Amino acid sequence: MASITKIDGQYRVRYYVHLPSGAAVERSRRCDRAGEAKALRALADVVESRTRRQQYTSDEVAEWQREGLVSLVDIQRLLAMSDGRKTVAQAADDYRETWGRISTGEREAREGRVARVVDLLGASTPIGEVRHMHGERVKASLRAATVRRGEHLKAATVNKHLQDLRRMFRLQVATGALAGDPFSMLKGERVPKDEKIRHVVLTHDQIATVLEVAAASDATPQPALGGHMTLYLLMFLGCGLRRKEALDARIENIDWDKRMLRVVETKTGVARWVGLGGRLFNLLAPRKGEQGPILPQYAPTSVSRAIARHFRRCGIVGMRLHDSRHTYTTRLLDLGVEKRQARHRTGHEDERMLNHYDHTEASGEVFEDRFPFMSDGK
Repeated sequence: MASITKIDGQYRVRYYVHLPSGAAVERSRRCDRAGEAKALRALADVVESRTRRQQYTSDEVAEWQREGLVSLVDIQRLLAMSDGRKTVAQAADDYRETWGRISTGEREAREGRVARVVDLLGASTPIGEVRHMHGERVKASLRAATVRRGEHLKAATVNKHLQDLRRMFRLQVATGALAGDPFSMLKGERVPKDEKIRHVVLTHDQIATVLEVAAASDATPQPALGGHMTLYLLMFLGCGLRRKEALDARIENIDWDKRMLRVVETKTGVARWVGLGGRLFNLLAPRKGEQGPILPQYAPTSVSRAIARHFRRCGIVGMRLHDSRHTYTTRLLDLGVEKRQARHRTGHEDERMLNHYDHTEASGEVFEDRFPFMSDGK
C-alpha cells in the first residue's frame, strides 16, 4: 500500500508500480497539503493494486500520467509489456496486418485457419494467460476436427494452422506485448505416409511426349479444354505458373520485345516476370495488340481434372497439375540458373531473409528458351 511521510513541511507519497516483467519499481510524489497527499495516496493505491494484478486499461494509464504517478518509461512498459492483457482476437488482428499483399485465395485460406485457431483458444482469452498446453489442446482439437463426410483434417493442414498460431504469438513477442513465446516448443504433426504427397517431375522426354499427345488431342473433333491443351501445358510446364496465376495471366501484360510475361495476380501479391520460350511465344504472337486472358477461361477444377486425365493418357500416373510447377523449377535449376534468379521466376518465398538482403535484379534473359520442348522447330 502507498504511504505518506512528512519531510520539511512537505508530504511525500511513496508507492510501487508493478511492471508486467515481474519487477516492482518504487515511485514517489511530493505534495504541499495533507488533503492533496491523501487523495494522491488513494490513487497510488489503485496504481499498485491494478498493476500488481495486471488489470488496467490504457485510459487508466493516461490518467496516472496526468497525475504524475508514472514516468514515460513506466508508461511504455505498462502499455507494451502489459499487452499480455490483449485478447487472442486482438493478437489475430495484429497478425492480419502483417499479411501485406497476398492473393485473395491465400488470404481466405489464412483467414479460415486463424479464425479456427482463435475459436479454439477463445477470442477473449488474454494472450498473457496462454500457455504451451493451450497449443497442445489446439493441435489435438484440429486433429479430431471433422471437415466433411467423416474426414479429418490432414496433418499438413493441421501444421498450417499451428504455423499461423506460432507466427501470431511471435509477433506479440517481437512487439514487446509478451515477454516469451508460449509456443516455442510446440511441434507440428508428423505427416503419415498415406498423406504424404508424392510429386512427379517429368523428364524432357516425358514432356515431349505430353506435348505431342496434346497436339494430337487438340486436332480431334471434341478436344479437351477447347483444343487448347498445348497452350495450357506450355504455360504450366514452360512458365511454372500456379493454376490461378496462369488463368489470370493476360495478353496485355506481355512485353513483346523482351518476350517476358508479367505475372500480376500472384499468391504472394508481388508481381514477377517469367520468360516466354520460343514455342509459347510464337503461339501467342498472332494475338499481339489484343487484350484479355491468355488462356480460355474454364473452371479451375475442370482445368486440373482435364490436365490430370491427359497425364494419365500419356502413361504418367499420379501426376497433378501442380506437379508441372515442380517440373518447371527442377528443370530450370538443371539449366544451371542460380537459385536467386530462379526464385525471381517462381515467386517462391522460402528464403525470405536472403531475398531481403539480396538486391540483385532479375535477369532479362529468357532462360526458358533453353528448354528443349520450347524449341519452335525453326
